[in-house]
Amino acid sequence: MSTPNGEPQNPYTSGQPNQGQNQQNGQSRQYQQFGYQQSPNQSSPYQQGYQGYPNQGYPNQNQIVGSQLAQTSMILGTISLFLLGIILGPIAIIKARQAEREFNTPATVGKVTGWIGLILGLIYVLSFVGVIVFAIMAPEAPESAYSY
Repeated sequence: MSTPNGEPQNPYTSGQPNQGQNQQNGQSRQYQQFGYQQSPNQSSPYQQGYQGYPNQGYPNQNQIVGSQLAQTSMILGTISLFLLGIILGPIAIIKARQAEREFNTPATVGKVTGWIGLILGLIYVLSFVGVIVFAIMAPEAPESAYSY
């Protein structure tokens, strides 16, 4: 099937030859049938999106940054449970607060693990200092106390 110009015809159209191919100034025949006037520089209303809800379904930049801060605080808080809790715990708490206050993103896990890591780190440091102080302050035992 072909048109008088020798162009192939779409067999799925409703019997009107060149319905989708007949374009004037960026307007298809459908727009002309219903009286829609569209200039060639305008985009179609379907490309602009719905005006009431911009970026519906897609996270904005603030949500992405807040989510990254919450995830960072969670990772730092988890590491602080096992290693360098006195340093990484407060960093995790600060990141979690920043995510919650500035970006309105929940970061409870990072905050809780940061506090637990900080408390465990303080316990480790205080127990180490206590052992050192006890070793220095302990009275020396006389050699006669050891019996062979």
